[in-house]
Amino acid sequence: MQEFSFIRLNELILLIYLFSIACYFYDFLKKHHRIKMIGFVSLGIVWMLQTVSLSLYVNVTKQIPLGNIFDVFFALAWLIISISIVINVIKQINLSIFLFNMIGFLFIAINTFQPMHYQSTGEKLNIINELLIVHISLAVISYALFAFAFVNCILYLIQYNNLKQKRFDQKYFRIGSVATLEQVVFYSSLIGFIFIILSIVLGAQWGFNTLGVDIIIDPKVIMSSVITLLYGIYLIFRVKKILTKHKLIYFNILLFCLSMINLFFASHISDFHQWTGIY
Repeated sequence: MQEFSFIRLNELILLIYLFSIACYFYDFLKKHHRIKMIGFVSLGIVWMLQTVSLSLYVNVTKQIPLGNIFDVFFALAWLIISISIVINVIKQINLSIFLFNMIGFLFIAINTFQPMHYQSTGEKLNIINELLIVHISLAVISYALFAFAFVNCILYLIQYNNLKQKRFDQKYFRIGSVATLEQVVFYSSLIGFIFIILSIVLGAQWGFNTLGVDIIIDPKVIMSSVITLLYGIYLIFRVKKILTKHKLIYFNILLFCLSMINLFFASHISDFHQWTGIY
């Protein structure tokens, strides 16, 4: 019962934490003070709940959470949240707080869905299955965001062609400017990239507990890692202005096509997502 309550408490922390991070990201994009305050209050709630969680852990185990790497991750996440709250009060650095807390969120997620924390086989199987659900959910969200970026890439090319041909009809004004469309592509890809990173890390954790080290040579894992790396390259090229935005639109379209190939074809030759149990 204690294990079950601890899992649910940490899952609640993750949900509120994700909501807080989303608020900070929205404020970074739109400079919305009220949303930022909601994010800050949510972060404070996360800090209080995690403090309770850490206290319960110490009280039950009679030891500080430094016994293994997963416990260290949990303690580090608490420290990250504490530092974020202090920074938020002293200085306004929205992007830094957002990225800093993404690391904290990842640490808590890894700790929460670590099966070896739990004694009974039933609880271990439950947490492994929940880990798989979270991994797949994050991957689906990332694919949806990449698809949204792809749609806006197509609209960008249509609008770019309209500009070249000086075709300013009613459809032109409905679509929006090429600058706006390109920004939507960038931010959709950025958020999708963050979600796919989280998905891969949690998926790797699930894989090591089910398939073992064979997960490293799984075709889907390799393909997903390559695509994630390429999306990272796209983001770097966009931020550093290494390639023109127009060329990067074509690059983004190519990446989405690769993602679809990975989704529909690599799955048929992969053992990933087809196992349940403890390795």
